[in-house]
Amino acid sequence: MAITSKFGGMSEKMKGLASRGKAMIKLPSVIFGSPRQMGTDPALSWWHVPIFIQSTGLQQKRLDTCVVFLAPYEGEGSPLRMRWRTKDPRDTVTTVTLEDGRLYFVPIAARKDTGNRATIITNESFFAEKKAKWTMRPGETKWTLRVQNPDGKWESPHSYLLMVPNPTIGNAQFMLEVRYDGMN
Repeated sequence: MAITSKFGGMSEKMKGLASRGKAMIKLPSVIFGSPRQMGTDPALSWWHVPIFIQSTGLQQKRLDTCVVFLAPYEGEGSPLRMRWRTKDPRDTVTTVTLEDGRLYFVPIAARKDTGNRATIITNESFFAEKKAKWTMRPGETKWTLRVQNPDGKWESPHSYLLMVPNPTIGNAQFMLEVRYDGMN
């Protein structure tokens, strides 16, 4: 009887651990890469930012239902919900399952609107054929990328710096690069 109650107690403890099994397995790291210029149209600056997960040991090998945001650096403004590129570079989706060993891309484009010369950063509404406009002055604008799913939130450890050209200069002069805080 004593043995049964001892194992019974362990069983209850194991049941509790099993129900929290997901919490016991650590989440993988999300790695944010440097933007790659993909534009061939001189009227559009078009980049793809690579993102992947890295897991070791008992960490999960995938993250389900991931969304991605372009968030203003240091919380100045609202984040833009972005989209993930699919195998077809002309197609995008709002959520993906990130799997260890696979590379995923977030398309980011910038251009000047010919009417009022506002700078446009594309997000999910752009790909749905609606344009989200952010008016940005010439100079530098910083963002971070953020990946979220029901289990957590990961933000790029560096910022992405968009250099907006003067209104008289063409769209091909936009530049997007990685910046590490405290580094020039």
